[in-house]
Amino acid sequence: MREIIQRGVLLFAFAFGFPACDGRSPSGPTAPPPSAPSAPSVTAISPSTGSTARPTTVTVSGTGFLAGATVTVDVRAVSVTVVNGTTINAIVPAHAAGPADVVVTNPGGSGATLPAAFTYAFDGPFTLTPSTNVIDAGGQMSVSWTAPGGRAGDWIAVFRVGASYEDEWYGVTKGATSGTHTLTAPTRPGQYEFRYLVDDGYLDVARSSPVTVR
Repeated sequence: MREIIQRGVLLFAFAFGFPACDGRSPSGPTAPPPSAPSAPSVTAISPSTGSTARPTTVTVSGTGFLAGATVTVDVRAVSVTVVNGTTINAIVPAHAAGPADVVVTNPGGSGATLPAAFTYAFDGPFTLTPSTNVIDAGGQMSVSWTAPGGRAGDWIAVFRVGASYEDEWYGVTKGATSGTHTLTAPTRPGQYEFRYLVDDGYLDVARSSPVTVR
């Protein structure tokens, strides 16, 4: 009789779906994998022409831009700011003349290319011509320049040949495309040169022949 009762209890337990006694819980549904972000697209760049002598500020238009995206216009752009999903502001460094693809790459590697959408145009020639190639220390001399692509912020300075950017004299061009500066030669004997520098910075786009200070 006791054996019959025990069998009945077991049948009752199976009938009402008692949980398994091995300590495992039923697993829930598997979550779907996260979807990959859609690739960006590039539709335009403005301006579409850059300089061979100085950086160019550009705006790239398109869709799907993400924070941290990079911009390459044959060379990698700097100061890249993703304004929103359709607009990026950046600065493109100077580069040799010719067409270039515009490439935007989102974090994670998805990217888009607008072929040959940007053109680096020859900016120049910039020239520097000293009034003499030999001068006494502290003597008076002049330097003339031509700068078809000159802008406000450009300047001319005297440096020792092969030295870093520690100028002995400087003068601004005020954006003039040509002109002449009169100056006093350095007081230390040696080899010097004039350099034409752009945008209030230390990127020089032209250098003069050496001037010997004796």
